[in-house]
Amino acid sequence: MSLRSSSSKALGRNMDLSLDALRQNARDVVSQVRTPHISPYEEWTSDELRELLVMYRISIRDSANATHEMLVRICDEVFGEITESEREAIESRRLSIKDIVVMERAAKIIQKAYLKRRARQRRRSSSCYDYHEEYMDYDFLELGREIEKDVSSLNGKSPSVAPQTPAKYRHHSVLRKINEEGEDYDEEIEVEWRKPSWKFAKRHERMVRPHRAGKQMTPYNWKTDTLGRHCFASGCGEQLDLWNEGRTSEFSQFGSGITNYFKFLKWCCWVMSILAVVHFPILIINAYGTNNGMDMSYTATMTTFGNLGSANLVNSVTIPGCDENEFQFEHCQIDKNELALVYAWIDVIGTIFFIIAWIWLMKFESKESQVLNRNVVTASDYTIRLRSIPDDTTEKELAIHFAEVTGQAIAAVHLAFNNSKEIRMYIKRGMIMQQRYKCVQRIRYEKTVNDGKPGQKKRLRKLMCEREDLTMAVRAKDDQRSKVIPRNQRAIEAFVTFETETGFIEAMMKYHLNWFRTCCCCYPERLKFKGMRLSVERAPEPSTIMWENLEYSRSSRTFRKCLTTGVALMAILFSVILTFLARDFKSKVLLNASKPCPDGFFDQSLDYQLELISNDIDLSHCYCSALSVTDQWNIHHCHDNINAKAKATAMGYSAGFIVVFMNAFFTWLMDKAGVFEKHQSLDKMETSNMVRVFLLKFVNTGCLVLLYGQQWLQRLVRIHFEDASEFNVDWYATGGTSLMIVMLLNIVSPHVGAFVGYFRHRAKIRRLEKNLTADQETNDSHRIWYTQEELNDFYRGPPFKLNYRYSQVLVTIYICWMYAVSMPIMPLFGAVSCYISYWVDKFLFCNFYRTPPMYSDEMGKTSTKLLGYLVVVHLGMSMWMMGCEEIFVGEPILDDPYSDKLNHVGSAQSTFLGKLRKKHLVPLEGALLIFVAGILLSKISSTFIRRVCGFLRCMTCSKSSEVKNLTASMNTVQVDYSSARDREIIKGLATYNILQNPKYQEAFAITPEFAANHNRVR
Repeated sequence: MSLRSSSSKALGRNMDLSLDALRQNARDVVSQVRTPHISPYEEWTSDELRELLVMYRISIRDSANATHEMLVRICDEVFGEITESEREAIESRRLSIKDIVVMERAAKIIQKAYLKRRARQRRRSSSCYDYHEEYMDYDFLELGREIEKDVSSLNGKSPSVAPQTPAKYRHHSVLRKINEEGEDYDEEIEVEWRKPSWKFAKRHERMVRPHRAGKQMTPYNWKTDTLGRHCFASGCGEQLDLWNEGRTSEFSQFGSGITNYFKFLKWCCWVMSILAVVHFPILIINAYGTNNGMDMSYTATMTTFGNLGSANLVNSVTIPGCDENEFQFEHCQIDKNELALVYAWIDVIGTIFFIIAWIWLMKFESKESQVLNRNVVTASDYTIRLRSIPDDTTEKELAIHFAEVTGQAIAAVHLAFNNSKEIRMYIKRGMIMQQRYKCVQRIRYEKTVNDGKPGQKKRLRKLMCEREDLTMAVRAKDDQRSKVIPRNQRAIEAFVTFETETGFIEAMMKYHLNWFRTCCCCYPERLKFKGMRLSVERAPEPSTIMWENLEYSRSSRTFRKCLTTGVALMAILFSVILTFLARDFKSKVLLNASKPCPDGFFDQSLDYQLELISNDIDLSHCYCSALSVTDQWNIHHCHDNINAKAKATAMGYSAGFIVVFMNAFFTWLMDKAGVFEKHQSLDKMETSNMVRVFLLKFVNTGCLVLLYGQQWLQRLVRIHFEDASEFNVDWYATGGTSLMIVMLLNIVSPHVGAFVGYFRHRAKIRRLEKNLTADQETNDSHRIWYTQEELNDFYRGPPFKLNYRYSQVLVTIYICWMYAVSMPIMPLFGAVSCYISYWVDKFLFCNFYRTPPMYSDEMGKTSTKLLGYLVVVHLGMSMWMMGCEEIFVGEPILDDPYSDKLNHVGSAQSTFLGKLRKKHLVPLEGALLIFVAGILLSKISSTFIRRVCGFLRCMTCSKSSEVKNLTASMNTVQVDYSSARDREIIKGLATYNILQNPKYQEAFAITPEFAANHNRVR
C-alpha cells in the first residue's frame, strides 16, 4: 500500500515535471520562433505610430483606416529595431505632473519676455532686415533667472545667482557698436573677406537662365528644340506638319504666355506668307503691267498702284507675259475698271483666309491654356483670391472658415494689407542696405588683402565713414517709417491655398452662385465670413502679383489710366507737330530752290547762264543741277543750291529719325505709365502697356503718311504745306516709298539693340574667363569683385519683355496688311519680319534673357482680339485706296447721267457716297458688312444664350460653366500641394508669401532663410 502510494506519488511528480517541462519547452520554442519578429512598436498606440510617420514625412494612403498591425509592419520596414537610447528617449516623453507645471510656467515667462523684446525691436528697427548679429537681450537673462527660481521652488532648492551682467551681452550688438565712437574692433568688419566664386556665378547663370527641369539645369538648344504650333495632333494636322513640330512646346514650363507668343509668331509668319502668295498677281501686274512706261525707277515703288499711272493718261493695262500672236488672244490689255474689280476680289479672298486663320488662332489659344493647366502644376492650381475681407481678418480664421465650408484641408493662408507705402519704403531702405553691404565687403577686402599696404589706412577711413553714413541713413528710414506707417494695418485681400486641387474646385463651386442668389437676400449664411459676403476668384500666379499696388481701388486705377492716356495723346500730337515741321521746312527749301527756269535757258551758252544766275540767285538750280557736286562746290553761285538740297535731304532723314525716336520715347513713356497706374498684377500691367505701345507706334509709323495732306490737321497744328491728300501717283512715289523703306528697315531694327547687348555681354564674359587663374577663380588684375552678388549680376542677362514683342509684331502685321492691296509687297515684308523675329527671340531666350515670370495667356488673347479689328481697318483702307479716282475711275452701279458727269475723266471728283457706289468696291463693302454683322450677331447671340443659361441655372440651382471649365482643366495627375512643393514639381513660384518672392527679397535686401521663417512685411 505504501509502495504503491509512493510510486504513484513519484509518477505524479514525474508527470507534473514532464508537463511543466513540455510547457516550458513549448514556450521556449514559441519564444525562439517569435522573438526575432516581435516589433518594438507593438506597445505603441496607433495614434503614436501615425505621429511618428508624419514626423518623418512618410505618406500612407488612407492612414485613418490602417490597422495597428499594418502600422507596426510599416514602422518595422522603415525604421527597423529601436535602439536602447531611442527607447530611453521614448520613456522620457512621459512627463510627470511636476514637469508639466514647470514647462507651462516657463512657456508663459518666455512668451512674456519675447513680447517685450519684439515691442522694443519694432520701435528700434524693422524686422525685415537681417543684420546677422548675435544679440542677447537683458530680458532673456531675467527670463533664465525666473525659470531657474521657479524650478528650484518646486524642487525645494534655493536658486543660484547668475554672475553675468547685461553689459557683457549687450557688447555683442552690432547696432550698439555702430553708435560707439572710437571703437576699432567690430565683429561685422573683422570677418575674413572671401573671394567670390566664379563656379558659383556660372551656376547662378544657368539657374536664372531658361533651362530644363532637373538638378542638371540643362540649357535649351535654340536650333533643335521644338516649340509646337497651333494645329490638330492627328489627321490633316499631322500630315501638314512639315518640320515635325507637333503641338507641344518644350517651353511649356514657363506658362501659356510664353508658348502662345512663339506659336503666335509662327501663325503670323504662315498667314503673311500665304497672303503674299494671294496678292502676288497684283504685284506682278503692278510691276510689269503698265503700258505707258511711267517715270518710275526700278525700286519697290514699281510694285504699287502708282506704277499703273494716272487715269488721265492710262486707261488700260497690259497683262504681263501675254502675247497676242503666241497665245492667239484677241487682246492682251485689260481696262482699269475691270482690273480694279479683279483686285477687289483677290483682296476679298485674302480677307476670307485671314478671318478663317483668325478664328483658328482663337480656338487653339484657348486650348493651349487648358492643355498646360492639365500638364503643368502651378501654385494657382490650389489657390483662390478673396477680393474684399473684414479688416480684422486673421489667417487662422480664414483657414477654419474654408475648411468648414469645403471640407478640405488648408495648406496656407496669406493676407495682403494696406501697406503699399510701407513696401515702397522698405524697397528704398533695401537699396541703402545693399550699398552698405557692398561697403562692408570692401572694408573686409582692405583688412584681409591690403593689410599693411600703402594707402590702406586712408581707404579704410573713407570706407568706415561711408559705412557710418549708410547706417545713419538706414536708421533715418526706420524712424521715418515708424512715424508715417500706422501700427494697426487693415487686411484688404487674402490668398487661400488648399492642400488639394479638389479643395480649390470645391471653393469655386461653393462661391460661384447664380446672379439671383448673389444679388438678392438668399445668399447662404454659411458662406459668409464674419457676416460679410466674399468675392472668390482664381488667384494669379504668385510671381506676377504686385503687392504694393493691391491697396489701390479700381476707381483710382481708372483715373490714373485716363491721365496716362491723355499724356500719350499729347505725345502723339507732339510727334505729329515735329514731323509736320520737318516736312514744312523741307517743302519751303525745295520751293525756294525750284523756281521755274526762263524759256530757252538751256539753249543759251554757259557764260550767259552763269551771268543770269548771278543776277538772280534763285535760278541757281537751273544751272547747277546739271553739274556734279565737286563742280558745284567750285562755283560760288552754286553753294546756295548745294545747301538747299543738303537741308532738304537732312530734313527728310530727320523725319525718319523722329519716328524712330518717338517710338523709343513711347516705350519709355508706357513703362513709366504702367508703374503710375498701379496695376495689381504683372499680366495686367504688361497687357495695358502692350496695347498702348502698339497703338502709339502704329499711329506714329503707319498713319503719319496719311495725315500730311489732311487739311483739318494742318489747321489744327497751324502748319500748311502742299501735299497729296489722296492716293495718287505722287503719293506712292513719296509717302508710299518712305513707308515701304520704314517697314523694310523694321525687319532688322527691333533686334539691333538686343543683339548688340548680347554680343557685348558675351564679349565681357569672354574677357573675364580668359583671365581666370589656374584654380578657375577670377583674376584681380582684370577686375576686383567684392561681393558674390556683383559677380552674379555680371553673368545675369536682361529680362524678357513680352509686351514689347507682342506690340512690335502687331505693328508689323497691321501696317503690312493694311496697305496690302495697293502695295502687295508689304505682306512679304511682314512674313520675313515674323520669321526673323521668331528665330532671334528663340535664340536670345535660350542664351541671353533671364527666366520670365509665369505669364498667363491674357496678353496673347488681347493680341488676338486686336487682330479682329485689323479686318475692319484693312477693308476700310482697301476701299479708300481703290476709291481714288486719279488711278481707278470705276463704274457706278446704277447708270444715270448725273453719275456719268461726275465720273468723267478729268472732271470733278465724286462724293463719298458716289465713290461707295462704284462696282469694284462692292465686293469689299460686302465683305466688310458681312464681317461686322457676323461679329455683332455672335456677340448678341452669345450674350442672349449666356443670360438664358444663367436663368436656367438659377431655376435649377446648377453650377456655372466657368466652374465646369475649371474642373475640365484640372491636373492630369493629382498631387497634394505640400508634396508638390517639397518635391519641387511646382513650376514658377510655389508660395504666395511676399518675402519668398525673389523680386522682393532682392528689393528688401533680406536672405532666403529670413524669408522662409516670416510671412509678413512687418
